[in-house]
Amino acid sequence: MDYVEELINRLDFSIPKKAKDLVINALKSDEITSIMEGIKERRPPRLVIMGRTGVGKSSLINAIFGTYLAETSAIEVGTKDSQVFQYKKNDEVIFEIIDTRGIKENLNALSSTAEEDLKNVIEEFEPDVFLLLTNGADRSTLREDAVYLKEVYSSLDITVPLITVITRIDDIEPARIKEPTRYTQKKKDNIAIKEQQVSQVLEEVGLSDTFIVPVSSYIEWNHEDPESLSPGERAELVIEFDGRYNIDKLVNFLEENIDFRAAVYLMLNNKLDIAIKKIADKFVKVFSTASAGVAITPIPASDILVLIPIQIVEVTLIAYLSGQKIDSKMAREFILSLGGVALFGLGLRFVAQQGAKFLNVLIPGSGSAISSTIAYSGTYAVGTAAIAYYIDGKTKEQAKKEMEDAKKEEQLQ
Repeated sequence: MDYVEELINRLDFSIPKKAKDLVINALKSDEITSIMEGIKERRPPRLVIMGRTGVGKSSLINAIFGTYLAETSAIEVGTKDSQVFQYKKNDEVIFEIIDTRGIKENLNALSSTAEEDLKNVIEEFEPDVFLLLTNGADRSTLREDAVYLKEVYSSLDITVPLITVITRIDDIEPARIKEPTRYTQKKKDNIAIKEQQVSQVLEEVGLSDTFIVPVSSYIEWNHEDPESLSPGERAELVIEFDGRYNIDKLVNFLEENIDFRAAVYLMLNNKLDIAIKKIADKFVKVFSTASAGVAITPIPASDILVLIPIQIVEVTLIAYLSGQKIDSKMAREFILSLGGVALFGLGLRFVAQQGAKFLNVLIPGSGSAISSTIAYSGTYAVGTAAIAYYIDGKTKEQAKKEMEDAKKEEQLQ
């Protein structure tokens, strides 16, 4: 939060100390702190993946990023031992994984000592999520796999999301259809039946609190044998046929439910433009909430004088996410250029010019108080305009229209 305080201290107009302290405290909310720290301390997601040998673990990771990150083989699939390892892209770690040996091998071979070792490895790893991968075209081992997962998970002193990924749904009948946009109703119905069957088994073994998602990781690359290539050559592979299905649904769940530091890292390394927009949207919501909180807090100053710095910081951070570094003056001028709609008819230019003198100015008909609804909708509208202008690359006229529409929409809710 030092960066936010620095922005407040660098405002190009003065505000009273008590008002400044209120702004800083409002921007020290847990949500805003979490976002700021998440961006600053972002790290690769840590996953525990459990599944039978050949269920498609590496293919799933590749499908998430649309890049050949892992060695995937149609002949020798999977890993032989439980181990912690990394998926990298251009020498940058993208994922950290504990990939257990194929579950079947674990069930047959793990001694009590080995089970304790696995438990210790997982706890020291501090995973963000557990993934159980089960073959969509074969449910014969699902119950056994689920029981094993429950035993491992329940023995741990951690609580993280559980996801059951039904893989290879492209092999569900009619298996000849690989392109998701051409899935017939029969194939979709069969996928839904499979999902219901998996849900029932998980509930029966006591794993009802798990997110279930059927996926296809099917990708054809522009090389017949990717594993014969060097890591650098694999990174250059291009998708010739994309049969991925529901991968976006899985990624969205991860982004919304894992540690925010890992979620930010995942977003920024997956689809950068979408990631920036998502983070900016979070900023808009939490800054709007902070503004609403200020509006219901008694202060010896006009609320509007406190909302201005909040909105300036909001615009500055959104511009920063887009790669543009602006100061408080530029942020204020951006808001002024849009007409100051957020400040319910009272010109921002007037406020900025008057500075501390504004303490003696009362908003007609409302004294010095602003409703939390107006404060929220105004800050939300400013944030929406900033996203439109700095991130979406729209003109100021277009941004102004989006600001006006956003304000109306929020006030109607």
